[in-house]
Amino acid sequence: MTVDGESPTMRRLAVILAALSLLATAGIAGAGGVPPFPHLPGAWSHAEINIKIKHDPQPHTLILDRGRIKELSGTQLTLREADGTTAIVPLSTATIVTLKRVKRATIFMLRRGMSVETMSIDGGAAVRVRVTS
Repeated sequence: MTVDGESPTMRRLAVILAALSLLATAGIAGAGGVPPFPHLPGAWSHAEINIKIKHDPQPHTLILDRGRIKELSGTQLTLREADGTTAIVPLSTATIVTLKRVKRATIFMLRRGMSVETMSIDGGAAVRVRVTS
């Protein structure tokens, strides 16, 4: 702990959230108004961040999950997160999938055992899935 009672980790998280909020409100977004994955340092497995998305006055909740694909179907994937919890993430054909060296990846290229990060907005289907291994 620091002298003022605020941990360095909490201070870093506050700076990251402020930067993410500024990027979102400035309209810096990926394909179709979907925000890019935020950079979260450390060994996280689940995060929820409140942001504003380009030209939308309403606040939204970005839900991030990281883990290994345990089960997979055309409509959802089940992740085993590093902390041992299980997360069920809905999918859609509009989900943007990022897979190394594949220009137009789809949810049908995902496989059991892959390590991934997912991003959903307001509890809906994942808008992004990024394969990390």
